[in-house]
Amino acid sequence: MNDDHSVKLKDGRKLQVSILTYPIAGEDQIALIQLWRSEWKKTDFDWLESMNGDYSNTLKIQSVMGKIGGQAVATATVCYPCVDAEVSVIEGVLTLRNCRGLGIASYLTNIAAELAFAAGCEVCYLGNGYSQGSVYLRCGFERLTGVAMRRAAPGGDDHETRCFGPGQRTSIRQANWGDLPGVSCFIAQPLDCLVVDYPRGLLSAKYVGLSRCVSNFPQIWYNVNELGGSMCMLIGEKAHRVLGFATFTPEAGPARRHRAVIDVVVHDHYQDKAQQILDVLLGKAAQENIQVLRAYVAASDTKKGDWFKRAGLRPVAELPEELRVNEEMIDVMVWERTLLNPKPTSHLS
Repeated sequence: MNDDHSVKLKDGRKLQVSILTYPIAGEDQIALIQLWRSEWKKTDFDWLESMNGDYSNTLKIQSVMGKIGGQAVATATVCYPCVDAEVSVIEGVLTLRNCRGLGIASYLTNIAAELAFAAGCEVCYLGNGYSQGSVYLRCGFERLTGVAMRRAAPGGDDHETRCFGPGQRTSIRQANWGDLPGVSCFIAQPLDCLVVDYPRGLLSAKYVGLSRCVSNFPQIWYNVNELGGSMCMLIGEKAHRVLGFATFTPEAGPARRHRAVIDVVVHDHYQDKAQQILDVLLGKAAQENIQVLRAYVAASDTKKGDWFKRAGLRPVAELPEELRVNEEMIDVMVWERTLLNPKPTSHLS
């Protein structure tokens, strides 16, 4: 596909299309920010950090920009791992209001998806609210649950079956931006655990319609790192095949020096790895001189309770009807562990 080309629109005007691979020049940064700011104050990740290439070591980001008469009028952005690209995500699709209805959004979205497929991705995910005439449906995306939508490349219809298949060699490492697409795919799966990530309010697609898709990883990443915590990943046989993740998030205020909330989730086929990833995270917490770890476990998540029990946590309180799931109120158990004389055991790579 040519990086720069033009196409004739329904009204006879020409749309000049260019593909921008991050990091990008200041002039292109300004054009994109002006477009995005016409609708949003911010999107899924920091605009300047991404456009300056801060994530480019692990995550390839490309924005497809459309101009009419030299003015930027539309864009769509695709992201996928730099290594072992399997899953991609599309975000930031926007057309100026006075240029809508001309097929520009679907044209640029298709280009973005094809860029990912050409790089080896088998599926593409995006988040979009319900709309009968959604442009993404016309681009070959199907709705999974809630806002999550998916499009498969040729031969990629069964990607998730293979991606999350049992018996893979696994490893544990710290999270990086190349994991963004894999986390989007992982959280879109119908996982047995009701609560995927309690501190950020993420629930399993098995029980609720997802309210976020592409923004899941950035939301966790920014919050955990802002508070000085850690996020580690359970990775399968590809560099960014996410089979689970765990976090510890220091509490805000004076307590953040010694108290943190811990959580973990793994794919149903890899529940035997929950203890391993928790052990690594406990070692990391000890290195950061965390003295008290707390976990919040939905009453229905008995398996997750067992994971925390084996990791040395114990129930200390019950919060009745603390969690709303659809129209049902769920009790939540509070688990804690005190780390006395912590001994760092982290093996994160």
